[in-house]
Amino acid sequence: MQTKETTVNMKSKLLTLSAILAVMAVVGFYLQQSQAALFQYREQQQIFLIDADYIAGLLKQIGGFATLAAQYLVQFFANTGAGAVVSSLLITLTGCFLWLIVRHINTQIIWVPFAIFPACLQMVYLLDMGYHYEGLIAWLLFAIFLYLYQWMADKASLVLRTLIGIVITLLLFVYVGSIATLFAICAFIYELLRNPRKSWISLAYLAVCFIAAAITVTQGKVVGFDYALWTRGYYEYHIELGLWQSLAWINVPIIMGIAGVVKHIDLKPVLQAMVCLALVLLGGYFICFESERNTNKDFRTLAELMNAINHEDWDEIITYPSLNTGNYLHLNCLNLALSHKGKAMTDLFRVPQKGAQSLLAGYQAYNDVNVLFSHIYYHTGIISESLCLSFGTMIATPNGNPSMLKLLVKERLILGDYDIAEKYITRLERTHSYRDWATNMRRFLYNDAAVEQDPELGMKRRDLPIDDHRFVVVDGVMADLMKVIGTNAQQTSAWEYALGMLMLEKNMAGIKQLVELPGFSPEIWNGTLPPLVQEAIVTYAENDADYCTAHGVTPETMQRFQTFRDLALDARRNNRNQQTALAQFRGSFWYFYMFT
Repeated sequence: MQTKETTVNMKSKLLTLSAILAVMAVVGFYLQQSQAALFQYREQQQIFLIDADYIAGLLKQIGGFATLAAQYLVQFFANTGAGAVVSSLLITLTGCFLWLIVRHINTQIIWVPFAIFPACLQMVYLLDMGYHYEGLIAWLLFAIFLYLYQWMADKASLVLRTLIGIVITLLLFVYVGSIATLFAICAFIYELLRNPRKSWISLAYLAVCFIAAAITVTQGKVVGFDYALWTRGYYEYHIELGLWQSLAWINVPIIMGIAGVVKHIDLKPVLQAMVCLALVLLGGYFICFESERNTNKDFRTLAELMNAINHEDWDEIITYPSLNTGNYLHLNCLNLALSHKGKAMTDLFRVPQKGAQSLLAGYQAYNDVNVLFSHIYYHTGIISESLCLSFGTMIATPNGNPSMLKLLVKERLILGDYDIAEKYITRLERTHSYRDWATNMRRFLYNDAAVEQDPELGMKRRDLPIDDHRFVVVDGVMADLMKVIGTNAQQTSAWEYALGMLMLEKNMAGIKQLVELPGFSPEIWNGTLPPLVQEAIVTYAENDADYCTAHGVTPETMQRFQTFRDLALDARRNNRNQQTALAQFRGSFWYFYMFT
């Protein structure tokens, strides 16, 4: 009999474990499909240092343990899938403990979807980059400690469990943050359901929260009472919070209270199962609907493109399926990738372009945008402006930005500021994901010859104007590109961006001026001018074949232009749609010049 009972218990535990693993797999898959780039974006918003002083500094902050745990985990999100796996584990564990908490009050299965709903909401909250990842850590710790409090309540005296509750509240407040308030409310509700006459004693937990908040706010350790006592503590200061951000917090005490009040109402198991299934489906639809509604598709795309830039995966950007060509920043990423692959003057017009801002959008005082601009300026050889933006982004990102710190290392090496570069390298060597890269960069320190012989750093050092290193876009980016071209005519990216901007503006006089500069030559592009450059030359010098030939236009391009012109004239004479007649020339400068 005992063996049979043991077997049944074992099967029940295996079934429960299988269900938990299945839920975790579903959550992980959903997170990977909907938030993969956002997890990697979070990794770029911090630099976690493996350093005792740094860790001690985090622990000294209110909620420091949650911050430390969050930053430690987020540093691994640079690896594909790590964010989804870690987050699904945290969310699933939180849901399990929340169910154990509610089950301690009411064992009916109908309460399962209600209990795990706050944990599921974390998937939607994570879509908001203003939501700190430590909020997810805080929820798990809250659920664990509230479960332990319930377990201990049946074994300890009123005085002992009140003292333990006060200690837990203080520990949560000091090391996890404002989630301590939610613990105090839920612990009070549990005591109210358990013993209404003596439950007033547990109001001491809330009193502890208010006293701790008053002390920390007065001492300036916490910004305000909304940070110390409610959800604001896990959000960026500039995010406007409403009822939606508090929904998970409000849900738990309400569900605990209702579950306790109706626990004596007996529902048939079949009815419970049907209602539970309906609630799961309804909750799943709500989570998916809210996730879709709260997803900024353009930002998610930009995050994916920026992740590809950080990994120098240019092909991924070029072949990205859902790029919004109406978004300048998306076009900036695409055109940067084309330039890196040597296709800027070949494929620029294969997608709709919208003026010079398609190459470099107008200045915007946002960190995300400045990260992109830093890469563009660096690629085109405007090193000092790239340095200005990357340093500013590092300062403006509270926990640092690893891709910008890597860029700062290279910029300082190019400028010969070896002592500063060494400080940055040392900092990166104390990280998990970037220490090998940083150690590899040490070979350039205090070694001009090594820098100048390096294909990337050496070329960028030759971009620096001899008499003036200042690139601050005072006279416009074109003026700075001209400085680079005047100093180092071999910097093809500067030529590509200068010519591309002039083409997008249809500035034929400017293109002619560039083409006639002493440094301009087909040798810059391995002996043959790119097709778009040839097409631009023919456009303003179509009647001067000798000029075209002298400046690198091939006979094949001249013949293609003749075909283009004949088809255009024929369509006009016969009142046919010229765009249709010239469809084979989509992607050419001639088509863009004529129809865009």
